[in-house]
Amino acid sequence: MKIKQLARRSVFAGMLAGILSGNFCVAADSGKPAAVQIDLGKLLNTRVVITQKDGQLQMADNSVDHETSSFLITKSAAEISKAGKINSLIDSGFFPANEKHPDVQLAYGTAGGGPQVHRSPDRTETYSFPIPTNHYARMQLFFISADGPTPVSIKLQYADGSSEQRVTLVPDFAFLPKATDKGWFLLAENFGKVNRQGLMTESVHHFIHGFDLDPDPTKALQQIEVTKENSKSSLNLFGATGKLPE
Repeated sequence: MKIKQLARRSVFAGMLAGILSGNFCVAADSGKPAAVQIDLGKLLNTRVVITQKDGQLQMADNSVDHETSSFLITKSAAEISKAGKINSLIDSGFFPANEKHPDVQLAYGTAGGGPQVHRSPDRTETYSFPIPTNHYARMQLFFISADGPTPVSIKLQYADGSSEQRVTLVPDFAFLPKATDKGWFLLAENFGKVNRQGLMTESVHHFIHGFDLDPDPTKALQQIEVTKENSKSSLNLFGATGKLPE
């Protein structure tokens, strides 16, 4: 009995250490491969989603586009702000696994009053972030592009020194991916927007898009580099999630 208790404590301690480090695995159940939520750390630089804590609104810093009335809002925050009949984002930022993606935890649901997304400037920008080095069956990024689509190139850097490039166009968040948008899918669907005060400006038809990087499963992936090309659009990175092989 003591051995079993020690084993359970060891497993729990390992899970807690992983969560505190930011790079942690979340498995829906023991029969499914673990999802790896990537810690974007200091890359997160602004808030675009109005949330709430203890009945008080936690306001956003920036509109997702270049206007002043395209903020997002969570369900409980919309109730406090009296946003109106709006389809809002789920409070937790957690999206259970389906056929398109593993379990996904976006930073807006866990950031509290801190930054939630990486917002690119109105020029060409290249940024990178490390991931727990491993062989991945999937690696996905989650974006909102507003004021039009955004051209990006994404480099997958492997532990053996090799790399692969993905060149794509992030769809505008008011539109569904087209059949020609290879690798794109919807993570969050049909939510609305609010103004800076949290009042509804549009009730529905906006999306958080996911992009499948299709990493080489025979190689250990260790870093992702994103280049946002110069454009008139506004690009926001909401998160990154991997899936380990079965």
